[in-house]
Amino acid sequence: MTSDVSNKSSAYKAMESHWAMVKALQGGTEAMRATGTTYLPRHARESDEAYNERLQRSFLFNYFETSLSTLAEMPFTKPVVLADSAPEELHNLVGDVDRQGNDLTSWARNVFTDGLANGLTHILVDFPKVDRAQVQTRADEVEADIRPYFVHVPADALLAAYATVEGGAQVLTQVRIREVVTKVSGYDEVAVERVRVIEQEEWKLFEREGKGAWTLVDGGENTLGFIPLVTWYAGKPKGFMLIRPPLLSLAEKNLEHWQSASDQRNILTVARFPILAASGVTEESPREERTSTEGMSAEDVEFLGKSRGQGGITIGPHSLLTTTNPQGKFYYVEHTGAAIDAGAKDLERLEDQMAALSIELVVRRKSNTTATEKDINTGQSYSKLQSMARRFGDSLALAFHFAAQWVSLDVPDDKLRVSVHTDFGVEEGDAQGLEVLFKARAAGDISRKTFLKELQRRSTLSADFDEELDADYLEAEGPRLGTLRSEPKDEPQPPGQTVPPQPPVAGGVPPVAAGGAA
Repeated sequence: MTSDVSNKSSAYKAMESHWAMVKALQGGTEAMRATGTTYLPRHARESDEAYNERLQRSFLFNYFETSLSTLAEMPFTKPVVLADSAPEELHNLVGDVDRQGNDLTSWARNVFTDGLANGLTHILVDFPKVDRAQVQTRADEVEADIRPYFVHVPADALLAAYATVEGGAQVLTQVRIREVVTKVSGYDEVAVERVRVIEQEEWKLFEREGKGAWTLVDGGENTLGFIPLVTWYAGKPKGFMLIRPPLLSLAEKNLEHWQSASDQRNILTVARFPILAASGVTEESPREERTSTEGMSAEDVEFLGKSRGQGGITIGPHSLLTTTNPQGKFYYVEHTGAAIDAGAKDLERLEDQMAALSIELVVRRKSNTTATEKDINTGQSYSKLQSMARRFGDSLALAFHFAAQWVSLDVPDDKLRVSVHTDFGVEEGDAQGLEVLFKARAAGDISRKTFLKELQRRSTLSADFDEELDADYLEAEGPRLGTLRSEPKDEPQPPGQTVPPQPPVAGGVPPVAAGGAA
């Protein structure tokens, strides 16, 4: 049996369903529709046509993505700082840490976002492949601008990782990383799948096009003697490469909202079209005759019952409905609206629950088990997000240690530290008040100006937050999903009473979620 280099590890398979849900939510309405019945089940005896119509009427209220971007931004409102005591060679990496023009802060923000969404993420510290006949010394490398650089390996790109325990420490023995590159063939683009295999002594690069066989296209010696991959866990891992993503409960609630909103939109569509019913009408009842079917659709012709338009029932302002039965009658059957109100309340309940879940990560608690013993002893409180940011700084520091080893630098741990901003969050006692504040803003009971002032007073927003500048940013973004309200219901009026003109409905209020291996 031939082994496939793209095989997934058991840990990857265990995490795969979580990542798929997160990826679909991050992709918005279009991505959620593309998943079809995976996240929007078909109703019993629902036809393909009816299901597709319901699917196309479904729109995602993307609370997950909004909350994720807000939370992931908090540790990076100030620059990520490499300690001054670090060697100059490492400080030279900070301005362009990935050789793609991204500085350390902007690059780290994207890595942190991936880890927060998926539970873990990875940093590969790589080094360009060089011709040692031309580049022989470190001075040659500096002159040729050959240096280590960071590569973000997203959670779902690490197909497999294996490790052993040596001297009480976990040591990687093999990792397999999936990549996709685009090659140009004539005037066509061809997607080429790659798998990079890195082991302690060597690395290999395999390629294939489509479903073809894997071909070894490159490889070489791993001169470090170990695998320079750093894994950051956004929380407490359940095992090696296993963790429950911290925002998974929020993702599940957003999925529940997607399904409930689809049902709500469907029932609104049904309720808006009353059904004509009749009693006491038989096939012998006289019907209006039409002399021509010109201008009618095929469906209307079929509904009338005869190809020449004779027989059947014609509905319209110039039609007369009759029956020979004295007790016969025609009437419309309309929805009572009870189910519509129940659906609206369910959506409100889910939105409240999502708001509470999004706040959870920024609430400071003294009993936070992720805080260090020193912090607990001094009575300091930390939110889960703060603890994540601190550990992320440790992961970046380890990545810089690996970079130092690529250029043969021996740097003590106390000389190489990376600081990530952690001065944010709300105290546990303020969490309930903050949740009430969110709901009041969402209901339109307080103004945006008051809401932002309260957030700033609670230090949820930084002291230098500029409301006017933020308003300009919002205007540039345009309206957000879920911000348009439906038209108010028509209330029944007593006979003879006219309805006075109504002012236009105000705009809706958006919810707030608080050898190298190259």
